[in-house]
Amino acid sequence: MISYNFVSKQRLDGVLTKLDAEPVVIKALSLKKAINKFTPPTNCVEADIYWTSRKHNYSKKVITIPHVTRKQRKGK
Repeated sequence: MISYNFVSKQRLDGVLTKLDAEPVVIKALSLKKAINKFTPPTNCVEADIYWTSRKHNYSKKVITIPHVTRKQRKGK
């Protein structure tokens, strides 16, 4: 299992700021499954995701909230 750290951001006066809450740690086998398990706070606009892969490569991804999956975009 890989630990994914989600850091939520909110928009105040046109500027993105990180929320004061601690990062949410979710353990999952893939990034897709971790994003599905993540429940964002009410004011959340974006979330930064940090993780280390099995080959010990450090990675980061920024997603917008609400996250729309490829399946939802394509209409399957």
